[in-house]
Amino acid sequence: MPKNSEKRIAEERMKELFELALADEREGKSQYANRKYELIYLYSTKYKSKVLKNSKTWVCKKCKQGIYSGGGRVRIKNSTIAISCANCGYIRRIPISRQSSQR
Repeated sequence: MPKNSEKRIAEERMKELFELALADEREGKSQYANRKYELIYLYSTKYKSKVLKNSKTWVCKKCKQGIYSGGGRVRIKNSTIAISCANCGYIRRIPISRQSSQR
């Protein structure tokens, strides 16, 4: 099987896993959701594909656990969004840029 088709299949599986993980978090099954997040990262490293943008904000970069399932915090201060993980304490800061269309 060519590499491109393997990569495409892995990306489809990552999308499905992400949707299932969100459903598990809504039902309160955080252990199952965290395992699915770990599998998403394993697929991305094995097939050298990018992780979905949505899953980047829902998953801690350090411990690969769900941020919101463990009681993580989201704060906005000084044009940055600070997302802190309740499991490991890692704080991810995302800058907020102003739209150039505002004149």
